[in-house]
Amino acid sequence: MGSISEDIHVLPKCSPFEVVEDDDACLSAMLLCCGPMIYTSVLKSAIELNLFDIISKANPPGVSASYVASKLQTTQHPQLPRRLDRMLCLLASHSLLICSTRTNEEGVIERVYELSLVGKYFVNDEKNGSVALFSTFMSHQKLVDAFNNFKEVLSDCDNGLYMKVHGMPVYQGIQSDPAWNNVFNKAMANICTIEMKKILEKYKGFEGISILVDVGGGIGQSLNMIISKYPSIKGINFDLPQVIQHAPIYPGIEQIEGDMFKSVPTGDAIILKAILHNWSDENCLKVLTKCYKALPQHGKVIVVDFIMPQEIQHTKADKMITSFDNLMFLDSGVERTEKEFEKLCKCSGFSSFEVVCLAFSALGVMEFSK
Repeated sequence: MGSISEDIHVLPKCSPFEVVEDDDACLSAMLLCCGPMIYTSVLKSAIELNLFDIISKANPPGVSASYVASKLQTTQHPQLPRRLDRMLCLLASHSLLICSTRTNEEGVIERVYELSLVGKYFVNDEKNGSVALFSTFMSHQKLVDAFNNFKEVLSDCDNGLYMKVHGMPVYQGIQSDPAWNNVFNKAMANICTIEMKKILEKYKGFEGISILVDVGGGIGQSLNMIISKYPSIKGINFDLPQVIQHAPIYPGIEQIEGDMFKSVPTGDAIILKAILHNWSDENCLKVLTKCYKALPQHGKVIVVDFIMPQEIQHTKADKMITSFDNLMFLDSGVERTEKEFEKLCKCSGFSSFEVVCLAFSALGVMEFSK
């Protein structure tokens, strides 16, 4: 047996940098345990209470919790401002609000809040788009129940997660609930507005097109935004009968009912926006083959979808793409890498593939040319 000094193993001293790094790692781990659930609940409540709309309308900007509380359509009580302030603090910590302090008329220092650039996207705004209703859609109890069984995606490769939990495909589940379906449709319309505004800023490939077919174009919102900028284009909006029946009349757009797995209307170019990520490779090839046949020589398919990076980094874009990729487990969809899109392009008969530009550093605008 050795001496006491020989038996004691002295741990190496950590540098201040290592201590800070470890502290940060520990905080990150604890935050991941409780943060997402609490943040999602507070955000859902903030949207339901129209907190972002109330704060956005304040003039001058920068309002206290007491001011916001006075605008709520809820029971007023002495603790309301204090409770509300706790929620606003959380939203500020996630960069949805900007928090500062001031001394009020009674000489008391209080927090005041105004919208951040991120928070502005949660204001209800049909003209510029909003993500508020998408958040409401995602917090629906049926989706929560599905995601609470997420490990099932590893054991059941034949059914989407929603099918596994609720016994029907996710889109059928949405359509079976009129209120939820209404939220979904409005949410998608708002997201479409945000995405198409950015795409039209960056992508110039609509120039020179005579006839543009939007396959799976919903009620025609994307196509209407394109033609508003390029009025010489004749638009054809193509979707299922149950979708087209709700489509409004847009100038320069013909609404056509059909099934993209059976046939696609002819045009100089076809756009597939947020379509391919919903389907397996096999079904994507079926759709792309129909598009190929509907195009003239030198025609193109404009594919708009998230592009999964090959190597994942700690960026907002990568976090969003990987989140959507796992969201696709609800059914049979998947987000694809650039190489995987190129393979779909070549396997469906197209001669060239190009990623023309990116919107929001994540949403790819690609051309499959005949």
